[in-house]
Amino acid sequence: MIEPPRFFSAADASIAVSHLFVRPDMLITLGFYKRKPGLSREQFSQHWREVRGPLIASNPILSKYLTRYVQHHCVPSNGWPNVGDLEYDGFSESWFDSLEARKEMHALPYFQSEMIADEHRFLDMKATRILMFDNQVVQVGRDYSAEIAAGKA
Repeated sequence: MIEPPRFFSAADASIAVSHLFVRPDMLITLGFYKRKPGLSREQFSQHWREVRGPLIASNPILSKYLTRYVQHHCVPSNGWPNVGDLEYDGFSESWFDSLEARKEMHALPYFQSEMIADEHRFLDMKATRILMFDNQVVQVGRDYSAEIAAGKA
């Protein structure tokens, strides 16, 4: 298996997945985003949800490479005493069948023209961070991987 480049140490991020089977060769990326200077949190979220989301979700070409995409819009944690906010306005999960699939998607003319241009409309690109990792799964509850692999789940 190709070792993806490390952008953060393992201590910087973690993920827990419940009842989700992840193949050993899959690649998951987390993108951490700050809004472009001059945009409010609401403007950032609206663009990300109503423009960026459809650019990804409505394109059948991208779905050939991207198996899962999730946006997480951060809100202030003022209800939690002694807990600081994440210094980002949101983060995304992008799941790929492999590192090669991610590279192929990023090389597509559509991605290079539409997706890259859109990033510059609402993201502070200097503050954007990407974390790539393989199938690091913390199993919570019953392990369904055998049933999924056998086609019974």
